[in-house]
Amino acid sequence: MSSFILVHSPLVGPVTWTWVGEELRRRGNRVVVPSLKHAAVSGRWEGCVDAAVQDARGEIGLLVGHSGAGPLLPTIANGMDQPPRRLVFVDAAVPPVSGTTPLVPEEFLDSVRALAKNGRLPRWSEWFGPTALEELVPDPDRRAAVLADLPELPLSFFDGRVPMPREWASIAGAYVLLSDPYRSDAAEAASRGWPVKELPGAHLDIVTRPSDLSETLLELAV
Repeated sequence: MSSFILVHSPLVGPVTWTWVGEELRRRGNRVVVPSLKHAAVSGRWEGCVDAAVQDARGEIGLLVGHSGAGPLLPTIANGMDQPPRRLVFVDAAVPPVSGTTPLVPEEFLDSVRALAKNGRLPRWSEWFGPTALEELVPDPDRRAAVLADLPELPLSFFDGRVPMPREWASIAGAYVLLSDPYRSDAAEAASRGWPVKELPGAHLDIVTRPSDLSETLLELAV
């Protein structure tokens, strides 16, 4: 049996990991899915870290982050009682070994700011056009569940930068690539000697292909 801490992007909700979590549990594994929503809506990325650390207390296993959770994984790992066995970035930005990292890519920040009204952002599903979520999650029931769980974040959430803990990169890492926009991050992971698993598809395949994702995570747990 392995243990998995599945961390969702602050831009979505914990329901995105529901189906992978169910599949991993069905195979006899322990799964923790922290909710970062309350902290993200408050505008504090530090609160997201605290929420994940609190739920991961006592766990020793794989710390897995999807998409916008990537920049937070090193700090979450640093706050855990014991270091995770491996950090797994799933279609997520790979933070630098030292220094600080933004919560979204620098080149995307201006676009994010342009979306805000009265200091708040629309739900992530509205960032890329009215049909974006339908294309990412064709199943209507799963799409409705994801949509109902999406928060509206304050623009201030993206103002800060996340400092990297010392020697966080000494923890074993791995990368799971789902979509082409994250190929440069997968290449960075490979340059660090991490295993890179490619499951060509779409960014929210953690929702649509839970069996494939679960199988890959179990391979990385060996």
